[in-house]
Amino acid sequence: MTPQPRRMILVRHAAIEESYKTRCYGASDVPLSEAGQTHSREIANQLAAELATVPQPILLLHSGLSRTRFLAEILAQQVGLPLTEDPRIRELNFGNWELKPWDEIHAQTGDSMVRLVDEPDTFAPEGGETIHAMRDRMLDWHASLPTTGTIVAITHGGPIAALRGALAGWTVHQWLALIPAHGSIVSIEPPEPLPPLDDEDEDDTDIPESAK
Repeated sequence: MTPQPRRMILVRHAAIEESYKTRCYGASDVPLSEAGQTHSREIANQLAAELATVPQPILLLHSGLSRTRFLAEILAQQVGLPLTEDPRIRELNFGNWELKPWDEIHAQTGDSMVRLVDEPDTFAPEGGETIHAMRDRMLDWHASLPTTGTIVAITHGGPIAALRGALAGWTVHQWLALIPAHGSIVSIEPPEPLPPLDDEDEDDTDIPESAK
């Protein structure tokens, strides 16, 4: 039997606790809200029903942070498969910005948030990583995966946007349009249609949204 083409599904974790929503928490391990936990169970049920019709092999992954692991563990139990933790699919590491309120970061650093997008090769908060460093680890992860089977990865908004944008050849400014809502299920292979771009996408610098 001819192996089926690889199928890849990326899932953004569900909503986190309300108290963190105005803070930068990219690489920090912040908890899901009660609503986020409920939503995660619903997503697990949806994915388990879908995977029940998929022939093996199936690879289940999460980023290692609890907001992705919660859903991944429920799904793994439902489908009876092991889990793999891979830190390459974690959210951007914001270094010494982590867990600070975004307003405080802006007051202290001015336009530095914009520099993350304007200077993706070189600018990073102290102790953090550049946007392109996140892109490169996502591409490295993507290239390391099996060439057949179904891959389901529970990850974060920034990495999903970076991988989709990089594979499509979009600029970093344009990646911001690819950040999915919490709990979204995104097909990478076969790829979902990309959203239309307009002139505003080039100037969108809503960095806080990418850190959730």
